[in-house]
Amino acid sequence: MTSLDPVRHVVLLEELAAGGVRVVTAGGASAVAREPRGIRLADVPADQVDELVTRLLDAAPQSSAVEGEGEVAERFAARWAGAVGKRVEERGGVRLYRLDRLRIPDVPGEARPAKGEEAELCAGWLDAMAQEEDAQRGWSVPRPADGEVGVRTMIGQGRLWVFEDGGQVVAMAAHRPPQRGVVRLGPIYTPPEFRRRGYGAALTAQLARNLQPAEVCLRTDLGNPRSHGLYQQLGFEPVVDLRRFQLSSID
Repeated sequence: MTSLDPVRHVVLLEELAAGGVRVVTAGGASAVAREPRGIRLADVPADQVDELVTRLLDAAPQSSAVEGEGEVAERFAARWAGAVGKRVEERGGVRLYRLDRLRIPDVPGEARPAKGEEAELCAGWLDAMAQEEDAQRGWSVPRPADGEVGVRTMIGQGRLWVFEDGGQVVAMAAHRPPQRGVVRLGPIYTPPEFRRRGYGAALTAQLARNLQPAEVCLRTDLGNPRSHGLYQQLGFEPVVDLRRFQLSSID
């Protein structure tokens, strides 16, 4: 899968690097599956959908979600649901952005790497963020049981940053390990009591600046219009929209 655009397919490359996934190809089509979470499609020609479904049935038959681009993702999800005897429903999507010309807002405070003693606080914020996202979507995404372990790993690797104002930590942002010169930001979170003060924007911008000259990108839910406007103000430009489909049992 060396020919994949590293920005467009950054999440897929992250999963490949992390391991524990099945890689399936069919002609010019390819996909990565992690059971039971789901299947990510990469550059799938419409005429290869059926063959890719057939091969994935052998490799990852328990996959319960699909993410990909446009009509091909919709067609694949419908074929996949039929093949495994489930019903399928579109569940929103995400927009991928890449940083073009960075603009850093003037906000009181400073960005810095998170400290070990802040792991519990940041893990709690991650839980709160997950609950907010699940409520917005109307469905839950499987997540690790012990989020604090993951937070401590990110802190140890220097991948988790916080924004501090007046001695108080008011926002956090992380980045994923680089993939072929591309680094994806996320998760990014500001607690409700600190929102609309520019903290999250300032932290995102300063973390992005710290990561340059790597290519910096991020993803945000299509159902969150405020975040789209904010990231574009910082200099992020849309790359592609990805559709998400969820499978469930037929009643």
